[in-house]
Amino acid sequence: MTFLIFLVVVLFILAITDLVVGVSNDAVNFLNSAIGSRVARYNTIIIVAAAGIIIGSVFSSGIMEIARKGVFHPEFFTLSDLMWVFLAVMITDIVLLDVFNTLGLPTSTTVSIIFELLGASLITGILISVEKDEPVSTMMKYINAESVTTIISGIFLSIIIAFTAGILIQYLSRLVFTFNYEDNLKKYGALFAGIGITSIIYFLLIKGLKGTTLLSPGITSWAMNNTILILSVLFAACFIISFLLQRFASINPLKVVVLMGTFSLAMAFAGNDLVNFIGVPITGYLAFENWRQSGIHADEHYQGYLASNDVIVPNYMLLIAGIIMALTLWLSAKAKKVTETEVSLGSQHEGEERFKPNNISRSIVKTSMRFGSIFSLIVPKTIADKYNLSFEKSKMRQATIIHDKPAFDLVRAASNLVIASILIAWATSMKLPLSTTYVSFMVAMGTSLADRAWGKETAVYRVAGVLSVIGGWLITAIIAFGVSGFLALILYKTEVPGALVLLFIASIYIITSHINFAKKEKNQREGNNKLLFLQGTDADILLQNKKMVTDTLDEINQHFSTILDALNKSQSNILEKTNKKLKELEEYGFKLRAQSIRYIKSLNTSESKPAEILLYSTDLLQDITNSSLTLSEECMHYTKNLHRQPDKEFVLIINELKTKMFTFISTVCNAVSQNKLTEIENIKIVRDDVRNFINQQIALQVQHIQQNKPGVKQAILQTSILLQSRDILAVTLRIVKMYKKYI
Repeated sequence: MTFLIFLVVVLFILAITDLVVGVSNDAVNFLNSAIGSRVARYNTIIIVAAAGIIIGSVFSSGIMEIARKGVFHPEFFTLSDLMWVFLAVMITDIVLLDVFNTLGLPTSTTVSIIFELLGASLITGILISVEKDEPVSTMMKYINAESVTTIISGIFLSIIIAFTAGILIQYLSRLVFTFNYEDNLKKYGALFAGIGITSIIYFLLIKGLKGTTLLSPGITSWAMNNTILILSVLFAACFIISFLLQRFASINPLKVVVLMGTFSLAMAFAGNDLVNFIGVPITGYLAFENWRQSGIHADEHYQGYLASNDVIVPNYMLLIAGIIMALTLWLSAKAKKVTETEVSLGSQHEGEERFKPNNISRSIVKTSMRFGSIFSLIVPKTIADKYNLSFEKSKMRQATIIHDKPAFDLVRAASNLVIASILIAWATSMKLPLSTTYVSFMVAMGTSLADRAWGKETAVYRVAGVLSVIGGWLITAIIAFGVSGFLALILYKTEVPGALVLLFIASIYIITSHINFAKKEKNQREGNNKLLFLQGTDADILLQNKKMVTDTLDEINQHFSTILDALNKSQSNILEKTNKKLKELEEYGFKLRAQSIRYIKSLNTSESKPAEILLYSTDLLQDITNSSLTLSEECMHYTKNLHRQPDKEFVLIINELKTKMFTFISTVCNAVSQNKLTEIENIKIVRDDVRNFINQQIALQVQHIQQNKPGVKQAILQTSILLQSRDILAVTLRIVKMYKKYI
């Protein structure tokens, strides 16, 4: 009994951890529209969502079916067997969701919990059957196959429906409002808000009354039987209130829709997905309490109690879970990371794309363009012209490109939330299972496509991102099933020792994951801060540009010396670290060039000097970085592959080259930072000394290769060091010439 108590405590600790990692992943469902449209301050959005979560949590007591009997038949498992199943599920769920959070990818907690329960209960059931020497034909009795099939088919069908609905409804919404929607908002804003808010409240009504035990059955039954009357009264009230707020208080009704939609989806998330995080531990606790009153040994106590219909979850447990989820939403950095992924995929603007295009995404875009050409021949010209007018570039810029630009406007944000609310409410009323993650994500992607957010500049990247997310969903199911089944096998065979080892490994992983994530986020923030100089005045930008250039040159200078020292000492670990830093510098260069182009596009002055300096300086730095990275990679691979050390004579050459290059680059940095550009002739003298030295050594290397016949790998390395150094030398001087020309 002592160890069973320990397992119950562990399950509750894992439940808290699962709440944290689960909310971090599912927060995107209800935050992306509000954050993407900047409907309010970030803290206000979080408060609205947190309130929805806490209230929604108490409407969850009727939704524990998945963990209780929706996937397996508990009456065939003893309490001991069930505890091993639940422990395997919780360990798998925490680790799996944390992996997706770290990658910044949204996944379905519903799918993960279903396949984890399926994998663990199936493997445990097979092991029980083998021990009892049962025939193979009876092994599937442990699984509720019919229920699992219905759940899975409903979930994946929701992907197609949500995406299609998002495209069609947003297409019509944009026809009505256009991107320059302020004028049309006066005509149709109150009507749109009335429909949207009514849909959202209906969504709350259906979700809330279905799950709660706080209201009497009579009230619930009356509300369900008078749906049309309730909706009519709601629409009239919402329309009048929206009209009055817009006319006399100058409140944008779309903001009300977005904030209410955020609240409703957060509430639905707590009511629908809470089972995914605490359903298993609470079910284990209720089973333990029932066993403790039975007086039967745990290995003989079958769980017919869980198969009954009288299992009620205490409301205080649900409220505590809701508070934990709300705090996580406020504090979790990983929740912000996952939200950034969906917002970036739906952004109306060109920006830094998180995903790389692939052949599949390119093929999809090409096919879509062909279908678009065919479709344009079918659609009447008047409708096509009106729709194209809604997407007039000047209007899009006017409506979407401002100083602190949102990823998309309030029209799309409202559409996202209303469509998702309607679909989830309809599916719930029809008792159809679905994933709130899948519906929310696919609606957002459908409205993005209808809004032409996936233009020729971004389409292949966005499609690749969507495919990556959907692929992650499929991988979730496979990994969840396989890993939980494997852990269930270990726990069933090893019991207590295996449980302690798995818990220790999971704890180490979670701690390490959070430490590494914090370091990665810190590095990313530092990299983003280096781009902030593009937000000042033209004069400030020129000064900051010079500082950025000299800082980058100093960094490359240090890396150059480190590479040659590490090569001499065969320190492959140092070469790997330096190579990694140079790759980060290369990535920074790509971002810098993209940011510079966006800054140039936003310049309101006809003065071209700042733009040209930004363009040339970033290009020159990228050339130097590429040469340094090539040098680093060649030295690293040469050392790691244990090739013959460079000749002693060449080591002396390397040391002298390192000193000369360091002196030259330092001289250039000093001249640029202190505006001593008139001393370019002195800089050229230093450059000529280094260049003559390099040219002389290249000639000697050619003679050495002809006469002494060294190994090919060694010859390539030694000549490459000299050639890459000469490239760095030449481009560095061009930086000085550029500043002398423009400043």
